[in-house]
Amino acid sequence: MDTQNRLLSAIAEHIDISPSDFLLAQERYRAVKDWLMAGSYDSGFSPEVYLQGSFRLGTVVKPYRGDKDGQFDIDQVFELTQPCEQPSAYALKRDVGNRLNGRADYERMLDDEGSRCWTLEYAAAHNRPAFHLDILPSLSSQVRPGGQIDITDKGDQGYSWLVSNPKDYYQWFKSKNVYSPEFITEQKSVIFDANQTLFSRSEDVPIRLLRSPLQRAIQIMKRHRDVYFNGKNYRPISIIITTIAAQIHDSLNISQIIEKFTAYVAEGHELLLCTGSIERDSIMMYKNGVWLIPNPVIPNRGDGEMENFADKWNEDSGFAIAFFEWSQQLARDASGFSESLVSDDLNLRIKCFGDGSVYSKIVSSRLADRLTQNWGDTDELLSLIHLAVEGNFAWSAVESAAQKILDQSQSQCCEDVARVNFYQVPRHQGRELSPEAKADVDNILSRNQEDSAFVLCCHLLLGSATQKMVRDCITSRGSADVLGWPILRLAPPEILGF
Repeated sequence: MDTQNRLLSAIAEHIDISPSDFLLAQERYRAVKDWLMAGSYDSGFSPEVYLQGSFRLGTVVKPYRGDKDGQFDIDQVFELTQPCEQPSAYALKRDVGNRLNGRADYERMLDDEGSRCWTLEYAAAHNRPAFHLDILPSLSSQVRPGGQIDITDKGDQGYSWLVSNPKDYYQWFKSKNVYSPEFITEQKSVIFDANQTLFSRSEDVPIRLLRSPLQRAIQIMKRHRDVYFNGKNYRPISIIITTIAAQIHDSLNISQIIEKFTAYVAEGHELLLCTGSIERDSIMMYKNGVWLIPNPVIPNRGDGEMENFADKWNEDSGFAIAFFEWSQQLARDASGFSESLVSDDLNLRIKCFGDGSVYSKIVSSRLADRLTQNWGDTDELLSLIHLAVEGNFAWSAVESAAQKILDQSQSQCCEDVARVNFYQVPRHQGRELSPEAKADVDNILSRNQEDSAFVLCCHLLLGSATQKMVRDCITSRGSADVLGWPILRLAPPEILGF
């Protein structure tokens, strides 16, 4: 394993649940399971209680909320396998709530009713983390095949049923995340050596503590998402990240899995802009104004009875916009980390891993060296603009570098590029261009009206860009790299295909 992936593995382990906290969580959800299994319910018989979500998939991370680590989330399904003849979503939800209220300690911990779940809140104590345990009431489906279940949902119009299939989803994920016998032996040995007070022998280490590169990559992407969306709306749900990553990965390398994920999303964005749809596969689709990221284990029978992980995207386009913007930021941060090998550049808000210089220092130093040789590098400047937009570099230093590159321009074309980059600096800071600057941009545009990149960039500076200009630029350059230009951050969502 190379240095980059060793660091990524260590980072993922740091944001993972510790073996001791895992055992505590296991003790708690097993106690809840036993209590629910022993109950009787008006809605049916023969309950099953089992884990779903990140604890079962091995992708759990320390939640990050309000600039600090939050509670661990544990998701548990309560499934009545023999429902009564005419089950009611309201009655089932009430049945499970009443059973939880029937035990004094659970009654104290029980939160207000959620739209789909009942939640038990476990407070932090004795240097152990807080947990909340979500219990999802459900019935075995009587009309759909396989392990599909009907889950309760409380909306504005009352109670209704939704479809899900956590058992088969887990089996599907396992098929994408196969452990070799050698991997299991090695991982259990490593965990045992570090936790001999918890386990008597390596064979006692639960397999749910093992982590593959795919699981580690998903953990890092989820943590990056949590930090990126701290204080923001439209946070993508974890199962979208997990479902896409599991279907497109073909590597035993954490960094390559993340890179392939962001490239896949960027290619989808390019298709959306250039064709108005995304129809390359059955993983993430957009057609006739509808987003679809289907649960891969619930086939679409054409009757609407399927699980669409992107259902909220169709209610509010802000979710789709935020997902693509986040993926671009993840790509930039991962690229910076690959150069610096310092975890701060991944923007995960954790203790620092790695002992080099952060990416902003590397880029600014490299650009300064080249400027002393009268060789200004546009790519380095664009990286600094991104960093400044993200609050990781001073705008005054960016403006100074842009001015030096402009002063060193040795041809009309180079000067025009330098002027466009110089003018985007104040625009990113929310400042309008002066009348003189606007006239200069018009002159640049008139000199380069056959160049799609100049047409797009000049109109972005002037606030008059169109989606066609973005599409023409991508088409003429034959690359989605256009979407990674910092000047595209000036574009309103409708220009970017949303």
